[in-house]
Amino acid sequence: MAKLLTLLDIVSSAALEIGITQQRVTTVLNSQDQDIAQMQALLHSVADEVLSEEPYQYTLGDQVWITNSAGEPQSVFSSDSDLVLFDGRLAINGVKWRFLAAKSLEFGEAMRDFTTRMAKLAARANARVLDLDAEDGRVQ
Repeated sequence: MAKLLTLLDIVSSAALEIGITQQRVTTVLNSQDQDIAQMQALLHSVADEVLSEEPYQYTLGDQVWITNSAGEPQSVFSSDSDLVLFDGRLAINGVKWRFLAAKSLEFGEAMRDFTTRMAKLAARANARVLDLDAEDGRVQ
């Protein structure tokens, strides 16, 4: 199962991996750091793309991709501890490549990581078991 992460975890990891910070981010919502605020905004673009593709097109078809710490669905972030309901690594990779592209930096590898992860998640969700002992080799 995909690991779900909080808003703070996603932005912190992306910022550390890109190298715009040397330590974990302490706050995302209402941050005075423009890069951190931009990463939060870019997460919405990531969600738009993720929710239009498999497997999340079906599992999160209601377009709700954020919950608060109590598990209640939300349409916007209200706390740094709000949970993103799609794969955390996918969210980090998506924020990274969009941030690098927005800054006119090399983003090809980060984008490839995102698309590869997305394809693997879709393949895993759509995998079928082929029973070779079944009559006529039917897919079950």
